[in-house]
Amino acid sequence: MSKILIIIIAFLISNCCQGQDNLLKKADVDSICNQEVYGTKGYIKNLPRYICIPDGFVIDDYIRFSDKDKNGENDFIAIKYNKKEDDQIDGDTTFWDFYEYNIEDSIFDHKCTLTNIVPLYIQSISFAYLAKNPFAEELFNKYPRRISHSLSFIVKHDTLRLSYKMDDVYGKTFIFSYDEPEGNWFLKEIEYFIGELPSIWWQNNEFYYSLRNSLLVIEKIKPKKNISIDQFNLIEAFRYREIEIGHLSEWHIDRIDETTEKSILEVKLDNCNGILLPKDWIY
Repeated sequence: MSKILIIIIAFLISNCCQGQDNLLKKADVDSICNQEVYGTKGYIKNLPRYICIPDGFVIDDYIRFSDKDKNGENDFIAIKYNKKEDDQIDGDTTFWDFYEYNIEDSIFDHKCTLTNIVPLYIQSISFAYLAKNPFAEELFNKYPRRISHSLSFIVKHDTLRLSYKMDDVYGKTFIFSYDEPEGNWFLKEIEYFIGELPSIWWQNNEFYYSLRNSLLVIEKIKPKKNISIDQFNLIEAFRYREIEIGHLSEWHIDRIDETTEKSILEVKLDNCNGILLPKDWIY
């Protein structure tokens, strides 16, 4: 047998074994990787099979993809997960995993797990439930309220927006920008909004109907510190919510004449002198 033929056969055997090895690795990943979701798996169809969440948890939200460097290719993935709904108790944590694309290995690397950007779980925020459960009431008074998945976490290119409600009417959005040299997201601006209003506001009033499932920014402010997202503290962020709510109501919503326009979206909100906040207010 010629040396050339021996080399060709050896090459084919090597490729065959490598292919079998890759198939075994894929089968192994498929068997151990947890990508369990609520309902259909349709919204995670583009999630790489090697990206997994811990056992006992489920993906609770749509996967967020972004193109941070704006080159036309997604290089960022964010995944939200928590315990199954029936297994959650008051005070349980919700997690966000951030992944970034590694050009050298052509895969998404896990960068961090955040436990600080979603309010701790409360089974119910009804008055009856809170009155009977002091721990739940304590959490309710410390943390902001959650809003819908589609509005709470929005990422586009290198800008990330986290939104929360302060009460039934008003809320805050924290805008983070990605710093490439630091490899992290930093708080750059805060928006105050009115939105995702309860039915009592729009059921018999078309003026506010457009805000039943959307947000309207009514004021903006700069944070005192451009804090990184992993150091962001929700309790600190809503420490002075009563002052902020009072200001937004007095300077904006209470001054609207609903007879002059058909919708709040057509109203030109009055300018004001800004919120008078305590000296130790940070963001």
